[in-house]
Amino acid sequence: MASWEDIANEVVPVDANIGGLATGARRGDAKRGRAASHASGWQTPPAKTDRELKFLPPPQCSPHASFDDVMCGIEKTHPRRGTHYEIVQDAKHYDTPFGDFATRLESVLKNSQMETLAGAKAHDLLIMDIETSGVNEATPLFLIGTLRFDEDEPKLEFFLARDGDEEAAALNAYHQRARGKRLVTFNGKSFDWPFIARRSRRHGVPFSDPMFHLDMLHHARRKWRGHLPDCRLQTLEKFLCGRGRVGDVPGYKIPGQYADFVERRRAGQSAAWLLSPILHHNALDVLTLAEIVCLAHE
Repeated sequence: MASWEDIANEVVPVDANIGGLATGARRGDAKRGRAASHASGWQTPPAKTDRELKFLPPPQCSPHASFDDVMCGIEKTHPRRGTHYEIVQDAKHYDTPFGDFATRLESVLKNSQMETLAGAKAHDLLIMDIETSGVNEATPLFLIGTLRFDEDEPKLEFFLARDGDEEAAALNAYHQRARGKRLVTFNGKSFDWPFIARRSRRHGVPFSDPMFHLDMLHHARRKWRGHLPDCRLQTLEKFLCGRGRVGDVPGYKIPGQYADFVERRRAGQSAAWLLSPILHHNALDVLTLAEIVCLAHE
């Protein structure tokens, strides 16, 4: 089953096993993109070669490596919500220029015409993306990736549920981090935030709707539709950021790969090699989103 992230942001391979809704949504978006391009007289540029794109491949790890050695996080326990796993990384861990995001954002925020960002500083923002094990509210959310600017260097912070029993604790920890922040997502008003809200209510985890929520998908469509093949996140990443994905786990495969991880972990295996590429995929989505916020103001 495809995730909504796939529907909004990615091109599904022809052999992907997805339902009619996902296929129809993708075809509709592709047709709109082509129509806008032809109407403006703009032609889709040829695909860039590997030499022209920058690739940030996921780290390789042994199937026998321990979970903590691969994920480099810490287990946290809430007295009522239970246990979850948290990982904090410097943004520049993925690529050195990502360490300048706070400076870039401070610069663009000074002159932002976006109402949601009016008067905001970089430390007011929380950039967020989720990974789920399905598309309906009966399926758990297992990873919330964020980028925050509370310190000198931007930090990626991941709230991970290693199985369904840890979802409530991961959600609770995320809500504590998000309190008072201005939320930035890509298609988050349609998918990410409603999914978080539904799963939080299901577990009885208290939360409040974000006072400010900037969904960059809408801004991307207004700014770049008709100038790019489509406005999926990885298309923006390629044509605007000059990056491609290599060794990336496609979004439509993430639910199955996570299920495999859970099954192996319950059998006593580390299985971190299955989860590590998902974390990398999520991190690149979050970092690309931060860069798109900057580029949208340039």
